[in-house]
Amino acid sequence: MARALRVVGIVGAVLVSAVALGMAASLGPARWSDDGLTLGVAAATVVTVLLAGGLIFVSVRAARRPVARAALILGGGVVVILIAFPAGVAAWAAYPPHASYDGGRPAGATDVTVPAADGVTLAGWFLPSQTGAAVVLTHGAGSTRDAVVAQAEVLASAGYGVLAIDARGHGDSTGRAMDLGWWGEADVSAALDTLATLEGVDPERLGLVGLSMGGESAVGAAGVDGRVRAVVAEGATQRTSADKAGWLPRHPLGWVQRGMDMERDAITVALTDAPRPPTLREAATETAAPILLIASGQVPDEPMAAAWIAEGHPHVDVWEIAEAPHTGGLATEPEAWAQRVVSFLDDALATPSTSG
Repeated sequence: MARALRVVGIVGAVLVSAVALGMAASLGPARWSDDGLTLGVAAATVVTVLLAGGLIFVSVRAARRPVARAALILGGGVVVILIAFPAGVAAWAAYPPHASYDGGRPAGATDVTVPAADGVTLAGWFLPSQTGAAVVLTHGAGSTRDAVVAQAEVLASAGYGVLAIDARGHGDSTGRAMDLGWWGEADVSAALDTLATLEGVDPERLGLVGLSMGGESAVGAAGVDGRVRAVVAEGATQRTSADKAGWLPRHPLGWVQRGMDMERDAITVALTDAPRPPTLREAATETAAPILLIASGQVPDEPMAAAWIAEGHPHVDVWEIAEAPHTGGLATEPEAWAQRVVSFLDDALATPSTSG
């Protein structure tokens, strides 16, 4: 019994220390003060890791055979890595480093403030519409609206109004950032509220264009907001483990990844009050708006995720750009990107909605 309890204690210590180690490595000493994490959290993490490390050391010393020691060290190392990595991703998503807005904007853009329903204020800029149609433009994780200036210029040159926002906690927006995009629906719906009131914008002709996290937010928002009449999402893959579970390979490595993703989500839920969103495929089911998914041919996850989201949905189209890196469609194929995206939006937003 004593031996069994010791084994259970060692295993438990390894698991706890792996989670703590992953979170500590992700957050980093330089970010503790910036993100409101106290020195007490840092100290508790260090103490936990040291205690668990001591237990592991004792167990290794207790192993009588060199082979057993080697196996214990190797197996323990693999387990620590597999458990620490998802914990680190969760901590990074819940407490990302602040992305600063550098002030980039297209000529003619004016500052706009977007109030969200929960009191958060989103910062943005607006390019006026020449046709009445307009879009909300959303950036990826760890960036701000200055990362989508080129896309805004293409859309504005085609006559579209463009409201580009900083996601909450990013750039000049208030609130706590969340880099898995779980606040996406709330932020995008708030932006639509504001966009519909701006001069020259027809509230019956609104669309969404987003990159990476912003693309996932756009698809998610379309599933809950009936005002969305078109979505262009580039580099959208997953916000939760349920997204990836649909397209990960059905072999042992795929199932290991599923387990790691589930751990990441469980820890993320404990670290943030952001609502866990439905899958992107479920969101696509809940909207009749046409969706264009742009996938990078250089990132294998993107075509697989796009195909899974689009499966069984005739209103979802997938365009894979073979030579483009993640969200690099416009930079790689500028003429093709402009023609494909603008034509798609023209077809969807040409006339006011007749629904309702």
